[in-house]
Amino acid sequence: MDNPVADKATGKEWDKWIDDDAVRRDQFRLIYDYIKFHITLYLSTPAIIGFLGTTLGATGTPFKIGLTVMISLYLIAGVHAAWFMGTHINRAWTKEHLTTFADDAFSQKRRILHHWLYWLGLASALLGLLLGLLWAKK
Repeated sequence: MDNPVADKATGKEWDKWIDDDAVRRDQFRLIYDYIKFHITLYLSTPAIIGFLGTTLGATGTPFKIGLTVMISLYLIAGVHAAWFMGTHINRAWTKEHLTTFADDAFSQKRRILHHWLYWLGLASALLGLLLGLLWAKK
């Protein structure tokens, strides 16, 4: 790889990653931190929305539906993320496998399932909260 900057743009700077133990440890730390952050985010967001709904008195049907949609979307995203990581972590990280991992990691499908579902879930819960507040005032 003569041009690591060009290879970095495609996510395939694997020669350096495989051959350098310090870089490899840093990569593992980043993966670990990424997983911890997302687990915390997906677990805490419904709890915070639930707390807000209860505190503000928006516990009617619209709020419950919005929160249920959020939790369902997060469950789908979480199962896919666990399956994705389990598929890639539980294998020898050869150059060929890392190329496949990079292709899968930067795919549109993974981005939709791991990131867009978070925002869609948050939007549904906030809409449910708003409608629940309006419902409670009737």
